[in-house]
Amino acid sequence: MENSRMKKNHGKLEVQMLGDFSLRSGDLVLSGDKVRGKQIWNLLEYIMVNRHKEISMDGLMQALWRDDEIDDPANALKNLAYRLRNTLKLSLGLDQEYVVYKHGVYVWNQDISCVIDVDEMEAEYKAGRQKGLSEDERLIHYKNIIELYKGNFMPQSSFKEWVVPLTVYYQRIYMEVVTAYCELLLKNGDFKPVEEVCRRAIAVDPFTEMNHALLIKAFIGLKHHEKAIDHYNYVNRLFYDELGVRPSDLITGLYHEAANKSVAVERDISLIKEELKEAEEIKGAVYCNYEEFKMIYHLEARAALRSGKSAFIALITVTGKEKKDLSRGDFDSTFEKIKNSIVSSLRKDDIVTRYGRTQFLLMLSNLTYEDSNMVLSRLVKRINSGGTGGFVEISGQLQTLEPIEMEERYVSV
Repeated sequence: MENSRMKKNHGKLEVQMLGDFSLRSGDLVLSGDKVRGKQIWNLLEYIMVNRHKEISMDGLMQALWRDDEIDDPANALKNLAYRLRNTLKLSLGLDQEYVVYKHGVYVWNQDISCVIDVDEMEAEYKAGRQKGLSEDERLIHYKNIIELYKGNFMPQSSFKEWVVPLTVYYQRIYMEVVTAYCELLLKNGDFKPVEEVCRRAIAVDPFTEMNHALLIKAFIGLKHHEKAIDHYNYVNRLFYDELGVRPSDLITGLYHEAANKSVAVERDISLIKEELKEAEEIKGAVYCNYEEFKMIYHLEARAALRSGKSAFIALITVTGKEKKDLSRGDFDSTFEKIKNSIVSSLRKDDIVTRYGRTQFLLMLSNLTYEDSNMVLSRLVKRINSGGTGGFVEISGQLQTLEPIEMEERYVSV
């Protein structure tokens, strides 16, 4: 029975290393959860990663065991290699030696035909970079690469030092190709495929800004301006929350382009007025993103120039107790509570936004400096004594937006 299964599945071995690590022969699949013995799988991983090299016994032993972890690593390695060959034969029906030992080194048998996804990806990448190709030919190569890239290189072993450089290498190729592919599609007015490709790329690395920019461009091309604006707001929150930075000028410019093109169907003014109403009863200050805050800031400054009244900008900073560094887990667990406390403590015409990862900006209008300072002090005291877990505290700073500053700014233009 075993011999007939071997004959049935004899042929090319298919190896997947992107998005998972598995080997397939015919309808038989070998993956990490099917291997008895973690070190057998580790050995296979290391040999596959170094499949184009001769691997010394010392190199394998250092990769598999820490110093003095076992008494006789050379003998343990020989036993592992024997068990690995048996695993390949029994699990995949392979009757050939894929792992060969000769002259003191282990090698992957290059004489046996295999289909390995990363090798195919590199071949497509090289072909797509050739000079003289038409756009259609490049698109074919790019599409093949994108389809081959099912996820990061050997993700279950991404923490291993000999996997990390290859993870970075293949992801860089993938992101480069996604950009080139989508730019060609956008140039040709083929917007719909860009959405799917970009969403996949964003799932791989949500902090590659170009993928977000390309997705927003696709939405604009499809006249889905509201989707473009929604995605910008998502990126804005993501980058503030995770990195403490704003999106690039490119993404911000696309946001303004989408906002300018988002023209509603003509309606009666009474319907528009109904839409402008807030969905719920107003409670506390208005919370918005930073771009909206800047726009309101400029409006308030102009109003102050005309009326002579001052507006005040407050900066609230969240730190660890006694100014200690604040861990990511501590801050995330209390951020929403702090935000809600700030919003609920202020008036309906005050504005709040998040600035970076650990700060909030407040705009306080129609108050004196003394009153604004009192409001800020009371807010800081209330939140610090209001049960933020005991490991965080907030502090505040206050600045006046003087009308003359805006006057000088606009006169000089």
